[in-house]
Amino acid sequence: MTDPHRSDGPDGGSPGDGQEELPPDPRLVTAAGGCLYFLLLLAGLVWLWWRDRLELLPELAIGERGLAAALVGGVVVALLGLAIFSILLRRLQVAGELAAQARRMFLPMGDLSVVLLVLIGAVAEEVFFRLAVQDQFGLAGSVAAYGVMSMCGLGVRWLPFALLHALALGGLVASGFGLLASAAANAVTNYLCLRRMLVP
Repeated sequence: MTDPHRSDGPDGGSPGDGQEELPPDPRLVTAAGGCLYFLLLLAGLVWLWWRDRLELLPELAIGERGLAAALVGGVVVALLGLAIFSILLRRLQVAGELAAQARRMFLPMGDLSVVLLVLIGAVAEEVFFRLAVQDQFGLAGSVAAYGVMSMCGLGVRWLPFALLHALALGGLVASGFGLLASAAANAVTNYLCLRRMLVP
């Protein structure tokens, strides 16, 4: 039986023989990403519940500095993150591969799906890393855990950026800006960095 997704050339070669791979199905990427982030969010909430620390969620949601400070702090951190990412994107050799991979995966999805995935991802990551992990292991523990996850997804070369990103997000929560600030910074940074990579 012939695979409809296989892109054999006239010589019967596979996509690995210099031919371009077909992009992944956008619905599959959205569903897989949504499921992964749902499991991460669930893990964070169960971990907090297990430790009888669920009261942290409403307590740290906005933070002690207030709504306006949380939003402004999140956007400032996001813009700084984008500036650093843009510099790395121009200087790292692996950046071209990362951008090509992002274009192949995210361009077919459409803006709405990308925005939804980024928002769901930001909330899930913040509840897990900046709430559950950081509450038990502190800022250093949350940075280390985020670094390991990022290294699995992006590789070692992007580890310094991932660690700096995690330190900034964890620092927002530790400084009283709350989960709203770190989630806003996470979502805006990821969306702007993705947009930066999607432009050829």
